[in-house]
Amino acid sequence: MMKQIPLLIILLSLDIGASPLSDGALRLIQIGNEIGSRDVVLRGQSLLLKGAFDLNDFDAMYEASKQLRRGSELMGYPPQEREANEILIKLVRRSYDTALYEYAMFLLDGDNGFIKNEFLALNLFEESFKVHGNPNSAMMAAIIRNESLVPGTKKIHHIDELITFAILNKVAGAKAYQAKYIEKDYLSDLAPESWRDWIKTQGL
Repeated sequence: MMKQIPLLIILLSLDIGASPLSDGALRLIQIGNEIGSRDVVLRGQSLLLKGAFDLNDFDAMYEASKQLRRGSELMGYPPQEREANEILIKLVRRSYDTALYEYAMFLLDGDNGFIKNEFLALNLFEESFKVHGNPNSAMMAAIIRNESLVPGTKKIHHIDELITFAILNKVAGAKAYQAKYIEKDYLSDLAPESWRDWIKTQGL
């Protein structure tokens, strides 16, 4: 029987592109997990590998990194954080937007095997905004600058540009953040234990 997800570390040597094939693979993996079928999960994993190997699929690469990070009790392998991070960084080097955002969030919180680095996180969020027009990244870049997490980057005009873009694109929490922390400029800084968890609470 083929080795399942650990084979995905071989993908690090591949060139990558984009294809929708990963959607079908993920559906199979989800169904297989729901019904407890190793065979169905294996078919999904094989399809994911096909997308990455044969079709040079960005999405398949990204989803492969997520599978590695989670591990699978059903398939009998533990989370493999290091391999997941290597794939994620390879995608970041190709400016794959979903990876840019996720890697930046890991760096901002200093978790999932990464050391906290707000400066690099800011650069990645701004690349995501400038190159891909990602409004969620625009909001995070505005927050990093406004909270002065990176010294010397609190430039009001640029912060206003970023947060306005996020608001116009209806990013949850952007308007409330602007009103409370930018326009009123509260003396107390916003300092959540986890920025990822803070984002999840916005708009609830």
